[in-house]
Amino acid sequence: MAPLFRRKPKPPPIPLEVLLRSKPVRNPAVEWEKNEKGEVVLKVKLAPSKPGLFSGFVKGPSERKYVLDEVGSYVWELLDGERTVGDVAELLAQRFKLHLREAQASLLAYLRILAE
Repeated sequence: MAPLFRRKPKPPPIPLEVLLRSKPVRNPAVEWEKNEKGEVVLKVKLAPSKPGLFSGFVKGPSERKYVLDEVGSYVWELLDGERTVGDVAELLAQRFKLHLREAQASLLAYLRILAE
């Protein structure tokens, strides 16, 4: 008897060379600005809450703000759709005195977080 629920197989990992050639862009639905400290502040609109017993009395926030640190702000500004991930990693390595592999790994992890 076959199992009722099956897990979907994981897609194969994308090769590093392909990731480094990709050109990430900022999500146009995310508003952003710089604060007085020069940090990038992302404003993400939240979906309206589901109607419930207290939905008429309690309103949740309509947006969530994320303040990026120096490195995150620098990366965010470089995500223009023109530069590749490899280009951004090289600039990151130069500016913050990192090994290129370290910059690539950190950048790819950061981009995964931003994509969520």
